[in-house]
Amino acid sequence: MARQAIDIAENMAGVQLESVVVSMSGGRVGSERFVANIELSGGVVTDGEIARVLAAAGRHSVRDGRAVLHSLPIGYALDAAAGIREPRGMLGHRFGVDMHMVTADVATVRNLMLTVERSHLAVEAMVASPYVAGLAVLADDEADLGAACIDLGAGTTTLAVFLAAVSSCRWLRPRRSPRHHGPGPRT
Repeated sequence: MARQAIDIAENMAGVQLESVVVSMSGGRVGSERFVANIELSGGVVTDGEIARVLAAAGRHSVRDGRAVLHSLPIGYALDAAAGIREPRGMLGHRFGVDMHMVTADVATVRNLMLTVERSHLAVEAMVASPYVAGLAVLADDEADLGAACIDLGAGTTTLAVFLAAVSSCRWLRPRRSPRHHGPGPRT
């Protein structure tokens, strides 16, 4: 049934789909904040050190039965200084990150992915519906400054608060900073 609907849509549009970005509103989508710290091995923040601190935050954030939809750095800390947006090249000893993680039930994520893949489409990414709705309606400066977006309808009503760092998801906003951390859900 889904494949038939996709075929009809492809024929009407005159294009052939290979992959899709799936917007997810079910599966008890939830938001959590995590902080992780590491010791800098060379005293300078490099791309490798940023990857290490992001991995450290990711290890502590994944709970059993949850899949990560978004893993977004809110800000970085270096020694006693917090709220750093771009730490590359800075010097210090202790490097940290404040992460915003959006998760969903792993069974719901896998079942939705399986349904899409049975329609012969690849899942490029899965995104939380309130997040993608906010990105769709907010101007760049509104997303950068921070805004609240209320998503009404379709049996769900959610409130999504957008912080400046949240707008850096590359596959949703290609003109932004290249700090995307993974193409899809991580289980």
